[in-house]
Amino acid sequence: MHRFRAPTEELRSGRVRLRGAEVRHLRDVLRLGPGARVELFDGEGGSFLAELSSIGPSAAELNVLGAIERQTESALSLTLAVAIAKGPKLDWVVEKATELGASRFLPFTSERTVPERRDFAERVRRWRRIASAAVAQCGRAVCPEVRDVTSFADVLAVSAECDRRLLFWEEGGSPLARAFDRGVRSVCVVTGPEGGFAPEEAARAEAAGFTLAALGPRILRAETAAVAAVTLAQFLWGDLDRSPAGA
Repeated sequence: MHRFRAPTEELRSGRVRLRGAEVRHLRDVLRLGPGARVELFDGEGGSFLAELSSIGPSAAELNVLGAIERQTESALSLTLAVAIAKGPKLDWVVEKATELGASRFLPFTSERTVPERRDFAERVRRWRRIASAAVAQCGRAVCPEVRDVTSFADVLAVSAECDRRLLFWEEGGSPLARAFDRGVRSVCVVTGPEGGFAPEEAARAEAAGFTLAALGPRILRAETAAVAAVTLAQFLWGDLDRSPAGA
């Protein structure tokens, strides 16, 4: 079923109006008309069945028929702290990590980060749009939080609230399976920039309570490492070993 995000207050009222690109997608791509049914979600955990009542050049009106129970959110609170990369690489990371169930993104700059610009506001807005679109595609009901770009030092401080903290470093560290322990409900995984972390940064993370972890014997691209780290964390502590509902 086709899915669209809608404001919480409109969903609660029972009447939703979609505008802009979503209307064009409904009308011109999906070619849906009055009577068609879609799923609406609020990005905060609520999903609802809705029926299209009318569609025009600039807006579509839908009636909310009832709630839909979804079981697509992982019980693991998974934070991905990922170093800023050049170009659209983080667009792909945000999309794929959202599909894998990431709860929060902490983009940051580090010693070897080579940012293309200092003003990250537009990139953060784009990542939030990408996360929302990925939630609609993959069947999630909760949109992950994408925070403003911060520093490596702030990442170390913010992550203190997590049960497990892992920094993936290509120059050392143990295989992630050796860091496994039961009862973990929240994890922060940190991956570096194209140039990797400086040894001093790895030492600071270890002193702050992080486990230095490895992703095998090969050197991975920064974006590959980020998605691989999320995948492994979800497999060890999350729900990647769970069958789809009804399977």
